[in-house]
Amino acid sequence: MHAPERGLRGIRRVLPVAGMAAVLMACQPPVLVPTGAPAPTNGPVTETGAGTLAVQGSAEPPLDCLTSEELTQISLAERASLVTLCYRSADGVETVIDQARHVAGIRTFLEDPERVVAFREITFMPNAPDGRLRTALYEDERGLLYYYAVTADKVVEMSPAAYTPVVGQETLPESELRATAEALIRRELPEFEALREELTPSSGEKSGGLYFFRWEGRPIAGEGSMPPLAQVGITASGEVFSYINTLDYLK
Repeated sequence: MHAPERGLRGIRRVLPVAGMAAVLMACQPPVLVPTGAPAPTNGPVTETGAGTLAVQGSAEPPLDCLTSEELTQISLAERASLVTLCYRSADGVETVIDQARHVAGIRTFLEDPERVVAFREITFMPNAPDGRLRTALYEDERGLLYYYAVTADKVVEMSPAAYTPVVGQETLPESELRATAEALIRRELPEFEALREELTPSSGEKSGGLYFFRWEGRPIAGEGSMPPLAQVGITASGEVFSYINTLDYLK
């Protein structure tokens, strides 16, 4: 498998949304508010290089922001072609999404430069220990979901969702599957080896040749019932179909 050669290229276009007056526009990168400068009173917020948010200035034409419901009415392929888009959450907060950067990160994680991936919404990571980690949720053409932590600039969870894993004819021994899972966790979290003494390993197999390998830490006091953990779901033929990694909470 090879890492992606590049992220998405810039495209400026307008996409019609059937039955709605709203349109979604990709544009040049938004203008960020310099540190210490007074923030404008309107305009969507945008991600900075560090993953924080700032208010978009008026130097660039404003983006037409869409809700998650409106985004689902646009085809995956059309959404995936956009470099930047604007999202309006249920509470009215508007955020500029750096889709090109996130998609490049997801493709690197998958080691698949051709995967078609598009933004869906901003939501909380289901398995975050504190339940408060806001992530950019992406989906691909296979039905897999990716929870992308903007501040960490990486995938923290992958869920099969509508995707049904298929076990190939050539299967691998459990020891090799475990080694693949460990290698993935180690690649995404170089501190994994240093943390192993604090983790409890476990594994299991579900019917149909689906294996799960898990390394779990102690629950964090005052942070809910979900402990920090790393878990990889992998088929008997070696395809990774699910992933969770919240061990950063232990660092």
